[in-house]
Amino acid sequence: MKIGSNIDVRVSATLAMTPRLQQAIRLLQLSVTELSAYVNEQASENPLLAVETSEQSFAEPQEDSQEFSSDDDGSSNESLQFEKRDPMQEGGNAQNPRLRCEQTLQDYLQLQLSLVANNREEYLTGLILINCLNSYGYLDTDIHEIVEQFGAKLELVEKMITVMQTFDPVGIFSRNIEECLRVQLKEKNALTPEMDLVLQNLGGLLQDSPNMLARKCKLSIDELQRCLSVLRQLNPRPSSGFLTNIDHDNVVPDGFIQKNADNQFVFELNLSSLPQVLLNSSYYHELRCKLTKPDEKQFLQAKFAHANWLMQALNQRLITLKRVGTAIAQHQQEFFSKGMLGLKSLTLKAIADQLGMHESTVSRITTAKYVSTPRGTFELKFFFSQSITSISEGQEDVSAKSVQNAIMELVNKESQTSPLSDEQLVRKLSEKGMLVARRTISKYRKILKIPSSQERRNCYTLGLKKA
Repeated sequence: MKIGSNIDVRVSATLAMTPRLQQAIRLLQLSVTELSAYVNEQASENPLLAVETSEQSFAEPQEDSQEFSSDDDGSSNESLQFEKRDPMQEGGNAQNPRLRCEQTLQDYLQLQLSLVANNREEYLTGLILINCLNSYGYLDTDIHEIVEQFGAKLELVEKMITVMQTFDPVGIFSRNIEECLRVQLKEKNALTPEMDLVLQNLGGLLQDSPNMLARKCKLSIDELQRCLSVLRQLNPRPSSGFLTNIDHDNVVPDGFIQKNADNQFVFELNLSSLPQVLLNSSYYHELRCKLTKPDEKQFLQAKFAHANWLMQALNQRLITLKRVGTAIAQHQQEFFSKGMLGLKSLTLKAIADQLGMHESTVSRITTAKYVSTPRGTFELKFFFSQSITSISEGQEDVSAKSVQNAIMELVNKESQTSPLSDEQLVRKLSEKGMLVARRTISKYRKILKIPSSQERRNCYTLGLKKA
C-alpha cells in the first residue's frame, strides 16, 4: 500500500449568501407596514434617498389594552383590571409550542381544524371562520353576514362555531368579552352562581362603584371582591401569545382582486400603500464634483450603490408579488365567484413551478401579504389549501373521509359489467379535484371493505354482495 499526499483541483458551484442577497430575501417577507418602516430607516441613513408617502397614512401599531379602566369622562375605575402576563411565564405553559413566537394564531387554529373536520365542506367553513376572527380572537361578525358573503350553509356555520369554540386557546371564537370569560370559568370549573351574576353585570364594571355593583349582583363586598380576584386571572384576549393576530378590517391590502372587462378576476397591486423611493441623482453629481478626499468619495459611492440596489430590490419585490398574486387569482377564479366551495387545491410548489421560482420565494412573498377581494380580505397564504382536497401517499389528510365517501359513491354507481379499477378511480377523483395516489385508493378500499374490481365483477356475476 502506497502512502503519500497529492493535490486535486476540483471545481464546484455554490451560492454565496451575501449581505445584500440576505436583505433582498428579507424584503420579500416584510408586510406593508414593516416595509414602510424599513424604507424610512434606510432613507434616514442615506442622504441620496428620498421617500414620498402616499395620501394613505400608516398608523403606528398600538398595543391593545387588556384593561377595562376608562369611563366616558376619562376617570379611572379599578374594579377590574386584568393582569398583564407574559404567557411564556405562566405555569405549565413554558413547554407549550403554541406560545412560541414562531407560530401564528391562524396556523395553530388551522392545525386543530384539520384534526376535527370530517369533510371538505367543514374544513372550508372552518377556514372562513378563522379568517373572520378579530385581533382579540373574537368572532364578532354576524353569522348571516358570513353565510351571505361566502355562500356557506347556516346550519354548518353554526355547527363549526360550536366545534371551534372548544379549541385552544380557551375562549377563542367567543362573540364578546362576557362569553370569553364565561368559557374560561367553565374550563376552570369556577363558574359559580355568584360569578354568573357578576358576568351578567359586566357592563357595570365600567360605570358603577363597587358598592353599587355589589347591590346589583346581590352580593356582599367581600363576595364581589373574591369574584373580581378570579376574573383578573383570566385572559380577555385569547389571541395573545401568538406571533400575528391581524384585524382584517384595519389591514392595509397589498393588492386587490376584482373583475376586469372580460369578466375575469385579476390581481392588481395596491401601489398607494407603499412609499415611493426616489434617488436624488442631481444631488449625487453635485456632491461628487465638490468632494476631494478619497474616503469622502468612497462614502458617497457606497451610498449611491446602496440606493440603486434598494430601488432595484423594491422593484423586484413588486414584480414577484404581482406575478404570484396573478397566478393565485387565475387558480381561484371559482372562489371569488361562487364562494368557499369554489376554493381549489393549490400548493406553493404548483405556483413556484408555474412561475419558475423557488418554493421558498413563493412562501416568503405570500407571508403577511393581504389582498382585498369581493369575498373579503385574506392573507395570500389562505389560498394555498392542499390539505383540503389533495392527499398524497404516506400523508394522512383532513379530506380522508371525504375521499373515502367519494370512493364509496363511485363504486355504488359503477357498472356491474365493468367495475372501476383503482386507476379508473384515480381519474374519477381527479375530475372532482381530489389528487389521490393509486396505492392510497387501495388502502382506502381496504378500510371501507371494498373488494378489488376483479372480485367485485365476480360478485356481480354470481349475484352476491360486494362485501
